Amino acid sequence: MICPKCGKAEVLEDTISYQMECRNNLFCFEEVPAPKCPECGHFVITEEALSVMLAKIEQLTQKATISYHKCRWPKNHVPEEQDDPQATVELMETINKSARK
Repeated sequence: MICPKCGKAEVLEDTISYQMECRNNLFCFEEVPAPKCPECGHFVITEEALSVMLAKIEQLTQKATISYHKCRWPKNHVPEEQDDPQATVELMETINKSARK
């Protein structure tokens, strides 16, 4: 199959990590088979791979699970300076940005 993005090269079999948001949850799939273009780096999620991921999402969302959110604590935060409300607002913005990554 020729790369659908650049049309210059034949795509090669490869595996990728793929994050997908579905049903208000974030799923991270590792080692997903996805043909990748050696020229432009574009990868293609095949219908087969997508159906496997959606089946796994269906299976996981049927169970009662605990949500897990990974947040990085800002390196430049000094705990003693809690009296300044502006510093607190900036700290919360930093934490929220970190959580979205």
